[in-house]
Amino acid sequence: MQLSRGNAVFIPVFALGAALLHIHVKFQRNDWVVSRPPPKHKVSLTTMMTTQNITAKTNEKNMTNSTEVGKRSSQSDDEHIYLGSSGNISKPINRNKLISNVICKPHLNVAFMKVHKCGSTTVSNVIYRFGYEHKLIVALPPTRDRPIIGSFGTIKDSDYKHPPGGKRWNIFAHHAMYNRTRFYQLMAPDTRYVTILREPLRRLESAFKYFHLQRRFPGLEKQTRHGTPPVVTYLSRPGYWDPRYRQPKRISDKEHFCFRNCMARDLGLKEKDYDNRTAVQEFVQGIEKEFTTVMILEYLSESLVLLKRRMCWTFHDILYTYGRSSRKQRYKRKAHVTSTMKNRFYNRNYADVMLYTRFKESLQRQIKEGGTDFRQEVMHFKRVNKDVGRYCHAKKKKRPEKIVVSKSKWSDAFSVDRPFCGRYGKSRKYWHPRLQSAYH
Repeated sequence: MQLSRGNAVFIPVFALGAALLHIHVKFQRNDWVVSRPPPKHKVSLTTMMTTQNITAKTNEKNMTNSTEVGKRSSQSDDEHIYLGSSGNISKPINRNKLISNVICKPHLNVAFMKVHKCGSTTVSNVIYRFGYEHKLIVALPPTRDRPIIGSFGTIKDSDYKHPPGGKRWNIFAHHAMYNRTRFYQLMAPDTRYVTILREPLRRLESAFKYFHLQRRFPGLEKQTRHGTPPVVTYLSRPGYWDPRYRQPKRISDKEHFCFRNCMARDLGLKEKDYDNRTAVQEFVQGIEKEFTTVMILEYLSESLVLLKRRMCWTFHDILYTYGRSSRKQRYKRKAHVTSTMKNRFYNRNYADVMLYTRFKESLQRQIKEGGTDFRQEVMHFKRVNKDVGRYCHAKKKKRPEKIVVSKSKWSDAFSVDRPFCGRYGKSRKYWHPRLQSAYH
């Protein structure tokens, strides 16, 4: 078929117009992606992986051996050592970098709800340090010796130190029973809520050890055989011992001492609803909606890496170490708990069991969805955290001025020095006077 002269001219012009239209639409789509606001609450693990993992996949193998301690630097006069290697990381393309910068902006407003005997003090120290290093307003009680802000979910104006100019808190990491309405009044509007849970039976053992709960049950110590942990005596007949519990006199002790559905209680479940399964299910669903991240103590490193991804933090922000109290709470005598004891305890602690099971399964599912990259990031973080801990716990005379953790595909490079080690793993009382600077 022959084309006329007019048609011959029309076709190239039409093709050029279509190409220009395609380019215009492409740029519009890119502009929409770049200008898209960050998510307010829950962010899928897949999304965070896409925005953060912007380096070439061909370099994954280079990161598996990335914590070589003791390599001296020849580029600086300061005495320090390097942790990790650069791994020949390829540079990200500009579009991904721009998208990452817009979507993955560090989130600064966090409310960490401590749950008794779930490793919450270890995590709260991480949160305190984050607030200190970013000069944020951290919730503080009137005096440094108060471990709780408020009482049984009620926070009065006299229960906390007021920020200047009517400002709201950026960070909360104290003990306080969760009261959604009150916290929404006190925290910044875009606050993300975080907490941590622990296997209920292990949590009870820790509470018995730390709070000496056997003293609150008259007759329990006498019925405990020599060489047997008191918690075993309690678990043999929890239905018998629960009504015999003797409340402490101090209000703060009443909130600290707990033996039944304690995790659910700290997160706001009323005692009258302990045996109401419908109310418990609604309560757990509420936590799912309102909390961005629920960590699990048995998966602490994985939980912290997930928190890092959702908050767009760095490895430096989630470094952790166990405090002295955590190391002292292990039983010297192993508690022999039978399956019958466990079932009895679980039946009387339905709310805690459901809460823990739901979020443990959720975390395991997210780890699986994260795939190889997430597992490699956790392994890398564990090595970095271990090396930083070894450096900070070494004798001062043998410790160099600082160490440098090299850049990886998951986090920027950073250094750790002696002043950092002075803050590393400190208790709540240490942070109180230092965090007050944001109040002036």
